[in-house]
Amino acid sequence: MRGNNKLKILTLTVFVSVFAFTLSALGQGAISPTLSISPPLVRQTIKPGEKGAVRLKIANLGQNPIPLSVTKFSISGISNIGSPEFTAEARPHSAVEWLELDKTDLIVSALGSQEVGVTIKVPEGTNPGGYSAALIFQARLPADYFDQDANTKIIPALSTSFLISVDGGTPPSIDSLSISSFRMPKIIVSAPIPFIAEISNPTGFFFFTDGKLTLTPTWGEQKTVTQLAGSVLMPQSSRQYTTAYSGEIWPGIYNAEFSINQDGKVLIASSRFVSIPWPFLIVIACLLLVIGGLTIRYRRRRKI
Repeated sequence: MRGNNKLKILTLTVFVSVFAFTLSALGQGAISPTLSISPPLVRQTIKPGEKGAVRLKIANLGQNPIPLSVTKFSISGISNIGSPEFTAEARPHSAVEWLELDKTDLIVSALGSQEVGVTIKVPEGTNPGGYSAALIFQARLPADYFDQDANTKIIPALSTSFLISVDGGTPPSIDSLSISSFRMPKIIVSAPIPFIAEISNPTGFFFFTDGKLTLTPTWGEQKTVTQLAGSVLMPQSSRQYTTAYSGEIWPGIYNAEFSINQDGKVLIASSRFVSIPWPFLIVIACLLLVIGGLTIRYRRRRKI
């Protein structure tokens, strides 16, 4: 049961980190807390043996005070939808032990806010590269918050992710990355058209890249399916980008191109597919039936 609760908490914090940085947790009991945290993401570059600092602000927009406790987690990766995945297990390139908080328990008053000071201490001799950690603020709610007959109890939680680059010379360029795969169906009969690209980062550094996916038909104008801005690639990991094109599609051959860029350098992968939309197939089938019928009728007349 305890493991299930932890999973629900982590799932909820992922939702917070990606979509809104503001959580509205509507309970079935006496209170409905609405919490927000700022900033939800901290990026700093620190040299070995030096410190960084940041203050986090947690706001309570609800009508009741909310007690919170803070837990440190490692970031195990980035999901396909771009949200961080947390784990309590020790991970390579984890900065969990570097974070020191001035408080680990707090009560945020109704319509009020609290600040938590975080000091980031990078140990002497740390190798240059990217290191990460997360702080998860979990609400400690009274029993009367929940419906006693409810099968599932979701505990509100917030998170701030820390991406720390340890300085030490010139970091690797985008040439160190590779687009290990770029997939889509080879024959398309209807939209949406799914696209999956996977990028590998074998280095020990973060990459913050921009990019886009475009479609170019045999004739007609190029269409941009999606654009990436400041996308994060974690050290020594791979990440999948999943998207779909739901626009108008005409018969023909299309060239799909996925590209990422950083500091003027571009990494490109491309592939082709054939589009034969269902309406076009139906028209062709009807024409073949008409032609076939006329041909049979013509032959019968000649026999007469």
